[in-house]
Amino acid sequence: MDTGDRLAGLLRGLKERSGLSYGALAKRLHVSTSTLHRYCNGDAVPTDFAPVERLGRLCGATREELVELHRAWIVADEARGRSGETATVARPSEPAPSDPSDEAEVVVVASPEPAPRARFTGASAAVAAIAVVAAVAVPGAYLVVRDGEKEPRGGSAAPPVSAPLNAGISSYNWAEPCGQYYVLDQKPQHVPPPPPPQDTRPWARALGGVDGGHMQLQVTVTGRTRDPVVLSGLRVRVVERDRPPAMTAYSMGDGCGSGITPQTFDVDLDAPRPYVKAVAGQDGDRVVPAKDFPYRVATGDAEVLNLDVHTEEHAVAWYLELEWSTGDRKGTVRIDDGGQPFRTHAIEGRTVYGYWPDKGEWVAQE
Repeated sequence: MDTGDRLAGLLRGLKERSGLSYGALAKRLHVSTSTLHRYCNGDAVPTDFAPVERLGRLCGATREELVELHRAWIVADEARGRSGETATVARPSEPAPSDPSDEAEVVVVASPEPAPRARFTGASAAVAAIAVVAAVAVPGAYLVVRDGEKEPRGGSAAPPVSAPLNAGISSYNWAEPCGQYYVLDQKPQHVPPPPPPQDTRPWARALGGVDGGHMQLQVTVTGRTRDPVVLSGLRVRVVERDRPPAMTAYSMGDGCGSGITPQTFDVDLDAPRPYVKAVAGQDGDRVVPAKDFPYRVATGDAEVLNLDVHTEEHAVAWYLELEWSTGDRKGTVRIDDGGQPFRTHAIEGRTVYGYWPDKGEWVAQE
């Protein structure tokens, strides 16, 4: 069975079992009915697992069924990347997903010029933000693979090697949208209402915002060879650290979810030398014990890493380096934010606003 057909079959089965119509499900998923039809027919694969998980939960999927959905989505998404399929959900009449996962087979990716961050003031902010969200393509994680051997004489960079794994961002907020904040240099009356969960990141980018407080980043790693690949470590590289600017924090809402059993890590960006620390995680009502590196991946075998990256004192620019080895080969995969470092700002001591739909306005939280 084709990898996309397997995922589509699981989705169709859950949809039929629920007794809900495509229209009813699409409305609750914040997608168009035609998009949901394409998912269930195998004509398109969501670029993020979040809509698949939400569909499963709406249809009453068990924990085991959610795990099976996640594995099927990972395999289908990887196959889609290899085939070069692109416009699966980003249609002119539909919002583009906010958490794209770049898992194409890339050796070295040149960092593109980042899209300029729009700045808005005055009464036109809401209209302008919506226009930019619709027009700006949000890049996914770029993978930069470097040889693990010493540099050759003369100081030039070592030749690139093809990594035997795919690693990319599968979610920018794995507890979506629980505890998600963005820091904006905007007054509440100039900030448009928060969008559906899958669109929060491009919404924030259009307003010139960055992640605030705790950034919950989910990385999915899959092997590309039958031989096991050892993931020996995950390193944090701090590019810049300073006092946070005087800006306001905006909350995206409450409510949490979960998917395939992940491994959870804590990263304190305020530490003199930040590192990735294994901590106990949560899978539904079950505690997942802390498990540190190393891990193993191979073809069709995935490892999901949930990272809670936080700062209470600084504005930090940073990226990740995933170290791998197989046989006598080793290397490093860089994971960053569209060719640029991730940015996280502290929100301690700042005014935090939450949106009240009944009032139609942002209200300061105590």
